[in-house]
Amino acid sequence: MNFENFEKNENVKAELNALEKSRRFPHALIINGGNNESRESLSILLSKWAVCKNEDKPCSECIPCQKAEKGVHPDIYFAKGSGKTDVIAVEEIRNITRACSIIANEADTKVFVIKDADKRMGVEALNAFLKTLEEPPQAILFLLTTEDAGVLPETVLSRCTVLNLEQSSGFSEETLEKAKQILLNITELNEISLLKSTSVLNDKSKALELLPAMRAILSDALSLTVSDETLLSKEYSETLSTKLTKKKLIGLIETVNYAIYTISRNVNLSLMSTWICGEFRRITWQK
Repeated sequence: MNFENFEKNENVKAELNALEKSRRFPHALIINGGNNESRESLSILLSKWAVCKNEDKPCSECIPCQKAEKGVHPDIYFAKGSGKTDVIAVEEIRNITRACSIIANEADTKVFVIKDADKRMGVEALNAFLKTLEEPPQAILFLLTTEDAGVLPETVLSRCTVLNLEQSSGFSEETLEKAKQILLNITELNEISLLKSTSVLNDKSKALELLPAMRAILSDALSLTVSDETLLSKEYSETLSTKLTKKKLIGLIETVNYAIYTISRNVNLSLMSTWICGEFRRITWQK
């Protein structure tokens, strides 16, 4: 993926590039955090990527890319709000569901953008949208932008890949080393060691410090499965990239993403650390 015009959030770049190269690009992405400008920039970039006709996507030069940039491409649909609060009603979601079944006009993929989904979608709209997420049509890309993805239902979060635009730099060497040790315990097939290492996540401040660092290391390990580029020192990710498959690394990243957002919903941290330990074990120890 060509990220020439997206200069921030290096871990997001690495994750998307790895997903594309591994041919496991998700059908639904939540662009979370950052500011309105960064969320808008990434949603436009991904929309161009979906409709671009050139090999190095998005080229930003072809007619489809130019249409996407201007917001006039016929295969890129922006969810419409209604009323003074610009809320997205159930009927709008039904319109999107119907549009999903219609073949794209010009591109190979149809894109549906729902801006500020955490503020504009009520419970009924989210439940209606969930039905489409559970049985996603072919050649469809959903892009949801949120300031706080943690307010979305777990059922929606679990069916999307969440891209967090918070600043990923600034990890101390101590934090990275602790995060690395937790992740290495996953590969040792020792349940007691894994339980002990993940118990540190019972503390909210430590969890919010370690989980993003774990995600950064996992993203680098995923990148190493398809290239030789990393954002952090390779010493943190090389062992993981050799011991874990791309599928398992992606699963771990999604688990860490979900754990970060559950913390913002004031989840019981003891239950969360136990859950993440179980998910780590399930993902990495399965055949």
